Amino acid sequence: MQQNISEQNYYQEDEIDLKQLFRTLADRKWFIFGFTGLITALAIAYALSIPPTYKASISFLSPSQSSVLQLNKIKLTSETSETSETIYRKFLNKVMSSQFQRKIFDENDYLSKLNPENKPIKNLENFFAGFSKSINLETNKAQKNVEKLNYERPINISLEGNDAHVISNFLNDLANTADTETVNEFSNIIQQKIDIRLEEISRQISLLKQHEDKNRKNKIQELSYALEMATELGIKGNNFSGLSNSSSSSTSLKIDLSNGESLPKWYLFGENALRKEITILKQNTHQFIPKIATLEIEEIRLKAFTVSSIGINTMQINQYAYAPETPIKPKKKLIVAVAFIAGFILSIFLVFIMNAFRKEENITTA
Repeated sequence: MQQNISEQNYYQEDEIDLKQLFRTLADRKWFIFGFTGLITALAIAYALSIPPTYKASISFLSPSQSSVLQLNKIKLTSETSETSETIYRKFLNKVMSSQFQRKIFDENDYLSKLNPENKPIKNLENFFAGFSKSINLETNKAQKNVEKLNYERPINISLEGNDAHVISNFLNDLANTADTETVNEFSNIIQQKIDIRLEEISRQISLLKQHEDKNRKNKIQELSYALEMATELGIKGNNFSGLSNSSSSSTSLKIDLSNGESLPKWYLFGENALRKEITILKQNTHQFIPKIATLEIEEIRLKAFTVSSIGINTMQINQYAYAPETPIKPKKKLIVAVAFIAGFILSIFLVFIMNAFRKEENITTA
């Protein structure tokens, strides 16, 4: 019985406390409304004072197959071919280079575009670092209903900033200039390789001619000695026909001028033949050498090749950067909403604190 009475008293006290609580809040409603309104107004002023931040992005695909073929059009000895991956990687390395980004920033006068009022800037390096720190490279997600085996995910480069037009123009200038310079670098490398190969060919031809000239002079000297022997022995002609027509002789004379095997003594050819051969060797200073002819054909082909960057790209633009209309931050509505809720809760909390202090003062006074 006593327990039921105790529970009833507890509920009555709890009901009284709740009524007192709501009465206290009702008495302080103007404080709650005013404090909440003040916090909300401050949040609105803060949100309006924050400059908007926009995000622009540009996306690429790997270079066209025709560009890859163009860059591999001239094939040099022991040269590895450029692939779509190597060409694309070189472009991406350049476009993400901080040094190259600074070059685009300076050459296109983005400082004045970002600082139209020409305010003094103490540290230009820090200013550029603040502008470029948000440059980010990422791969797009695969699109739905696209065959993944044949689908190439575009690569995005994004940039955040307070001026939508400036950041979008910067990304476009960055990509276009990086593509042009990378193509020119490939063209210059090809031309350098051609020049190096032409020097090698010229050196090889010169060495082959010197070697052949040396062999020719050695042969003239050898035949001149044989001529002296033939003259001393009085051998005017040769008797090879007699040797070859003799049926009783089992001896055969083997002559192989290509490798020198079983070569007879030269004076046996006779004085007349030797003089004629020496005359021919002295006159024939430009003999046909197959290896030299091959090198000369390659030389003509390389000299006729013109390195051109027309129609070559190191990437394909999937979508140019455009000036976004909506900023990504600040989230003004979210800031105001959070401030309103926080201000309302804080005002109620302050009402409770003030009410508690008032009760203590009343107890002390009593």
